[in-house]
Amino acid sequence: MTAGNWDRLVQPGDLFCSYRWLRHLDTAVVPHPVVTVRAADRLVAATPVWEGEQTTGLFHLPDFFPGVTGPWREPFIWLGARRSVRNGLICVSGSMRASALRRMLVAGRDYARAHRRAGVIMPYLPLTAARELAASNRAARLLVHSADATISVPPDGTTGLLMRASAHHRKRRRRELQEFAAAGYALEWSDVTPEVAAAIAPLIANTRRKYGAGGGVSWMHTIFAAQREVGLLHTAKAVLCRRRGELVAAAVCYRHGTSLHGRYFGTAEHAGRDGAYFVTTCVAPVDYAARNGLDQVHLSTSSLQAKVSRGASLQPLAAVVLLARGALDPAQVRAHNRRTALGYHDRYASVLGLDWADLLDESLIGEF
Repeated sequence: MTAGNWDRLVQPGDLFCSYRWLRHLDTAVVPHPVVTVRAADRLVAATPVWEGEQTTGLFHLPDFFPGVTGPWREPFIWLGARRSVRNGLICVSGSMRASALRRMLVAGRDYARAHRRAGVIMPYLPLTAARELAASNRAARLLVHSADATISVPPDGTTGLLMRASAHHRKRRRRELQEFAAAGYALEWSDVTPEVAAAIAPLIANTRRKYGAGGGVSWMHTIFAAQREVGLLHTAKAVLCRRRGELVAAAVCYRHGTSLHGRYFGTAEHAGRDGAYFVTTCVAPVDYAARNGLDQVHLSTSSLQAKVSRGASLQPLAAVVLLARGALDPAQVRAHNRRTALGYHDRYASVLGLDWADLLDESLIGEF
């Protein structure tokens, strides 16, 4: 399978579906099995698969859907890239798309049955993609479980972002930027050279450790080496924050289509709580995107309040679940989706888009 055959099915902005992203994970960890759908010997749909995780966190199924009865403690087949918090549908466009998605989901379920798994789950899908996939099979269920912090980039970057903010947030962000400059911090954008990778790996490992991710510095060296080997680092830039010459914070962002994805973030162990981390990881990427003609910055699923206060809106992410036998109770699924949407609405009402209002509409939720 060539990169061209694969990537022609990937939507712009779906970085974690791209051939090079998957290849670097295959190199650094273990190769993904792949479910494929062909028509007239042409690839029309595909998905990598993996096994999920057994410890509490972003990929531990028992944590996902409280209140929905299901075989959550049994092993599932996970569709999508390993440890991806934003998946997409790798599928042809046009008249064949619905049929190709239906065949892909059934093939995934058949793979789960053959491997004695309880079913398949594709998590962290934007809501539009999740609806499309769930609609391909009557036994599939759509369950909202998370949110992606996304910034629509104004042409003038941070300046425009501040003008869109409420008076309260605008005042706080201007003060944060003034204090950042007064403290002597300076930002620098760089290619992820071997020297830069070596310098930022300890910072990223430190932050990953705080959030329960393992691997340490050696793991980040392995990741960057694999990305260099497959050519992925050509799409990456690092933003480095220094104070008096010392590196105190860093972020690595990847370009795909007209989107910029923040993927790795880090601070030094002794870094203080003075705003340097969030200026580096949230503010700097917006200015970079504006200078380079990009439309969106994706800042992932953690620290949502901090990202919202710096101009992000929240887009719902959902999982599509298809059990190997039977189906989830639709009433429990509706109640879960409404409860989840209300929880986000209560905390972040001012930055939620129309997708969230749709989720609170009982008539729409009833479709899933």
